[in-house]
Amino acid sequence: MKFNSFRNAEAQKQMIMEKNVNEILKLRYQIKRYQTMRNGAMCQLLNGKLQKLLAQQALD
Repeated sequence: MKFNSFRNAEAQKQMIMEKNVNEILKLRYQIKRYQTMRNGAMCQLLNGKLQKLLAQQALD
């Protein structure tokens, strides 16, 4: 029984990590797009979100 709960926890952790990686890739893409459009305010906002997500991932 404990093995199944461990597997479920590992699967859930893996799913969260994949979601975070996808979010990081999306944010980096959006930042590049806004840089191209010379929209500094959105670049700063998205960079803040990206840095927060990267810091959170480093702790996990």
